[in-house]
Amino acid sequence: ADIVLTDDNFATIAEAVRQGRGIYANIKKTVHFLLSCNIGEIMTIFTAIAFGHKSPLAAVQLLWVNLVTDSLPAISLGMERAEDEIMLKPPTDRRKSIFADGMGLNIVLEGLMIGALSLLAYSRGKNIFCSAAVAQTMTFCVLSLSQLIHAFNMRSEHSIFKIGFLTNRHMVISFLICASLQICVVSVPSLAAVFKSVPLN
Repeated sequence: ADIVLTDDNFATIAEAVRQGRGIYANIKKTVHFLLSCNIGEIMTIFTAIAFGHKSPLAAVQLLWVNLVTDSLPAISLGMERAEDEIMLKPPTDRRKSIFADGMGLNIVLEGLMIGALSLLAYSRGKNIFCSAAVAQTMTFCVLSLSQLIHAFNMRSEHSIFKIGFLTNRHMVISFLICASLQICVVSVPSLAAVFKSVPLN
């Protein structure tokens, strides 16, 4: 049999479909988030080097950004509850790519936005403070924090104000933990020395 009902209740089928759609939607959100963030990181490094600058991030900083943004926020996206109207959508064609319906383009555009914000921070740091260390630290912070904020953007196609900030408490907790860790590696002298960063006023 394709389906075996253990409780003799056909409503179980509808509930199973709802849960399956929710799981698939969360997988898409997580893939979308991770790829767009990684494109942002690639664009930040590639563009700066292409224009003759040194890498705006040290290797240890890039590793830290991946550790902070690709862990707890991505897991929290996977725990997002299914949206109320998920059962009103038509079935997804099994042959359709996960990047269909504009998702691929959105990933690239969001990655470019994250990269552009990080490069803007790098440029302002070098031009205003005339310090490579400050510029690198600004880039480090903007790249990390913009990805953490972007995780909230990935929660739904609707506005965050419509679905509510606290409807996924795992995401809020993840954001607070990761943002605090990011602040620590910049502000605590012993950690700043390891991560080649300087305190920002």
